[in-house]
Amino acid sequence: MKSSDIFMITATAEDIEINKNELAQRLNVKRGYTNEVIESCKSSLMKIISYKCVYIRTSVDMSRENICDFGFMRIDSRNLYKNLSGCDDAFVMALTAGIAVDRELARLKITSQAEHFITDAIASAAIDSFCDYASGIMKNGLDCAVRFSPGYGDLSLTFQKPLLERLNAQSLLGISLSPSYLMTPMKSITAIMGIKNEKYT
Repeated sequence: MKSSDIFMITATAEDIEINKNELAQRLNVKRGYTNEVIESCKSSLMKIISYKCVYIRTSVDMSRENICDFGFMRIDSRNLYKNLSGCDDAFVMALTAGIAVDRELARLKITSQAEHFITDAIASAAIDSFCDYASGIMKNGLDCAVRFSPGYGDLSLTFQKPLLERLNAQSLLGISLSPSYLMTPMKSITAIMGIKNEKYT
């Protein structure tokens, strides 16, 4: 397995501004809300969250219709093929908010269902916001397609396995897969982001 071309991005809670509109939607509250319990849950979560991302830049062969060949994995997906139209390269990434978040959610599930719901929503919004942050660093002026993740459209979750193996994500991020291809820590994301041809440097 190659590792010299795997890059890492880390961030602190202070680095990541959680999208408030997305969080309001997840919590089913009005935008511009003020709520002491939500703020308390957020404050507790920010003390333990640990943002990490690993990624590679790799070529993608699109010469066969609906086949995206990254070398280390070949994906048969009409949706991903359409998403990567016009791309010869792509960023392949994995991100996590850390295992401490899982432990906190497990604790709250026993002690407070309300706080568990709120904290789960905040953690989901947080990892999405970190994904935006990390993607911005990767792009660095490049014109890129919208991120596409296993589990969306016809892109099977089974592709989590070769993707995470290529990124050495278990060692670098502590991400493992269940037999049903769900990730632990739960607040983790894998994604592919195509790089548009006309912006190559």
